[in-house]
Amino acid sequence: MNPIVVDLSHHNSEPDWPTLMGFGTVGVIMKASEGTTYIDPTFFERRIDAQAAGLLVSSYHYLHGGQIEAQMAHYLAVVLPEAGERICIDHEADATLDELVAAVKYIRDCRRDLQVTVYSGHTIKEQLGESRDAYLAENTSLWIAQYSEDAAPTWPQATWPCWSLWQYTDSAPVAGIPEPVDGNRWNGTEESLREWLAPAAPTPAPEPAIATVYVTIQRPAGVEIKVIVEEVEP
Repeated sequence: MNPIVVDLSHHNSEPDWPTLMGFGTVGVIMKASEGTTYIDPTFFERRIDAQAAGLLVSSYHYLHGGQIEAQMAHYLAVVLPEAGERICIDHEADATLDELVAAVKYIRDCRRDLQVTVYSGHTIKEQLGESRDAYLAENTSLWIAQYSEDAAPTWPQATWPCWSLWQYTDSAPVAGIPEPVDGNRWNGTEESLREWLAPAAPTPAPEPAIATVYVTIQRPAGVEIKVIVEEVEP
């Protein structure tokens, strides 16, 4: 069986999407962007093809240090995520913890309707140590990278009580892709993975009721009446 989730970029060969799905892969996380200008040349076509085959698709942005708001604006402009969509920030050694938090805050300030996941390995472990970052804890989930045959990875538990996705190898044999790729394990059931990768959009608030006010005016003979109605914000 294939890994339940694979992540891909332009470095990987073009997948046979129906085969990928037929051998047990449920979701694909694709590189969309990097820095302030780069767009993965395979992202748009692969997203369409994978979704057409029935796979669940998410995306990630490779975060660099500096120009955080410009990077996140670039990512959102590339992906144009729908309400409820999950997006991932790839946090490597060239960005600080403060810059990661700033990236998440930018996304959350711009689009409260999106789900944000942090991808990282030893970098996030070293930067957080045993400390807890309350903002990351409340606003993100963790996709941890640790290549190991252990039953579970190690991760910054003070910030995330549990990991969501575990990239356990960079050399998983996958039916549907010629060469080995990154393999990921999900910390839950397949049903919960489907909900995580494709969460429902938040229910919009109902439109306020429109009140109708009836007014009776007695007009004396010979008097002209003009009515001016001003709309008042509730």
